Amino acid sequence: MLMKVLKGEIAVKQSKALLSPFVLTLFNVLIYQKTKSVIWEIFMYKIFVYGTLKSEYLQNKLLGHTLESYDAKLDGYSINTGEKYFNVIPNDGGCVKGKVLLLSEKDILYIDQWESVPMYIKDKVKVHSKYGYEDVYIYIKKDKEDKIKLQDDVFNMSNNENLEATIDEFAGDRDMEFPVCDIYLNYHIDLNAGVLSDSKKSHDVFTEQVKNKEASFIGYEDLYYENGGQQVSLYYTEDHEKATLTVVIPVSTCNPVKLCDKAFGGKLKTEGKDFADYIYSKYNIKVLKKPKVIIYSSGEIDKLKKVEVLSAGESDVKSNEIIEVADTDISRSEDVKVYAFNNVRICIPKSFAPCYMDRLKSLLSL
Repeated sequence: MLMKVLKGEIAVKQSKALLSPFVLTLFNVLIYQKTKSVIWEIFMYKIFVYGTLKSEYLQNKLLGHTLESYDAKLDGYSINTGEKYFNVIPNDGGCVKGKVLLLSEKDILYIDQWESVPMYIKDKVKVHSKYGYEDVYIYIKKDKEDKIKLQDDVFNMSNNENLEATIDEFAGDRDMEFPVCDIYLNYHIDLNAGVLSDSKKSHDVFTEQVKNKEASFIGYEDLYYENGGQQVSLYYTEDHEKATLTVVIPVSTCNPVKLCDKAFGGKLKTEGKDFADYIYSKYNIKVLKKPKVIIYSSGEIDKLKKVEVLSAGESDVKSNEIIEVADTDISRSEDVKVYAFNNVRICIPKSFAPCYMDRLKSLLSL
């Protein structure tokens, strides 16, 4: 499609001498708009936004640039302004006025970090704009709202009175050394020390993807290491007489090396307490020693960085051994590269899907 547009552009150039300045200008505008539209269609993701993502200050801080956008409306929804950050909820007769942002693949991952995926997940909706009706992504809160206050016309972007300070802190704390990664910490559980009560188990769109095991969503916690940290999701899986606590960190803002070092050294913190002690006191489940870590990367990781990650928490490993492992793809698939050593596995897929649900499905199929 793009080639057709470009060929048409060449044909126009060949007949420029026959055109008046006014007609020539009009042709140039039309060609530009057509080419731009095609490029948007091929290379850009479209997201309908109604809250903080409308902020150009946020866009500049997270992405290093502002995003092209245009006005749009979403029928059948209203904005819930009852909580600190807004969310849209289906509402007959409602109509949300917002904007469609045009994002690159890299942009959308940084935006996912801000939106605390998977607390908010991307869905597809149909909006109306000057381009007619079109399907676009939208961020919607995964869990039920605590407070409801529905509005259609909202001028502010959130109920956070210190939004710019929050943005500054978030942008300053996130890791920029590695490509954006989904990280999983899998802890084996000592079932003799206690079991998770049924009252603390729930199901969501992600547990439905797990087959041949009983999977439950436990809740969200804030996980800290050194000066960094982020909100994580906790999932509990049972398989025969084994159980696992999985700390799920999609589009992680954590530095993988520092996170692994602290995890293997038992130095992760939650609510100011040792992570393992906190989990035992709150959920009555005792995690065993070091976790198994899976790092699912959005891009290539250079050799030295892979060595750092794979050797995290290893004090007496030979450097030659780690270097060899970092060079050896053990995957049997052309769709993903896999590098593994002891408790760490790095997966680098050929295609890193923009939606977390699709990435989870791919990871579970490995």
